[in-house]
Amino acid sequence: MKRYLFIPLSIILICLSSCKKDESVSFGSVEYYPSFLWVDSNMTPVTKTFDFDFSQDAKDNNSYAEFQFVDNEGKPISTNVMQVTIDGKEIANNTFRVNSDVSSINLIFTFSPNAEEGKYQGYLKLISHTLDRLDSQPLTSSQQVDAFQWTLNFDEGMNPLAKILMWIVIIILFLLAIWFAFLKPVLYPKFGSIQKTFIVPGMAPLVIRFKGARMVVLAASHPTKQSGWNRFWTGKILYKTHPSFVSPITMRPVRRNKVLLKADSSIYRVSPNPMPGIGTASFDNIRSNMHITIN
Repeated sequence: MKRYLFIPLSIILICLSSCKKDESVSFGSVEYYPSFLWVDSNMTPVTKTFDFDFSQDAKDNNSYAEFQFVDNEGKPISTNVMQVTIDGKEIANNTFRVNSDVSSINLIFTFSPNAEEGKYQGYLKLISHTLDRLDSQPLTSSQQVDAFQWTLNFDEGMNPLAKILMWIVIIILFLLAIWFAFLKPVLYPKFGSIQKTFIVPGMAPLVIRFKGARMVVLAASHPTKQSGWNRFWTGKILYKTHPSFVSPITMRPVRRNKVLLKADSSIYRVSPNPMPGIGTASFDNIRSNMHITIN
């Protein structure tokens, strides 16, 4: 009486009986991410259950079948690339034996962290047996045959911590780009190429070059300097000193390249205000009756 072996899962039986010969059985994807900082690496394996149906004659004669995972060229898949585990034990050379008293086994597939990411394909090859048939295919005692073709993907992703940090950096860079490219120019506009000369009677003239500053502060003594942090986020504040300006005056850019002056109205009177970037303006100290010309 002949001895028969039928393999393995219902899905594989369906594929072997209804699919074309060049179609492959997909096992799924093994997922891996490397370690990063305090988060360890992780491998998510693929588990497949293979069901075997030996004929009664094969069972009576304690038959066996030995299989090996090979690539599409028939070469064994190295355990340095892909590793198959059965019952918690890594099998040598990705080869396993099934005795006739076994009805099913669980195979766990993993990859070496150094393996190349991508699609792996090959055959489950019958390399040794004491059978007369594999499914409907007759066998000789030393014949080796391909049971079916398989496909398994190896997907390497980012460590979750690295992914979180990456997105944090992306969001920060995006917000910085929005701030410096759009919001900062609107909220803190800078002076263009403007230069003004303050002519004070009996004193040396004061020349101020406004270009690149977002604000100019004019006072008798130097006020508290702008911090580097504030300058980075809002722009440069230019400080100028002159003994005739006992009360601080601030100057900001406004539309059409003009300069808006803000000062104590009980001491100073400016005309016109905003003053033109190119042209003259008058600046009077009401208390001291001093007239300053701005060119």
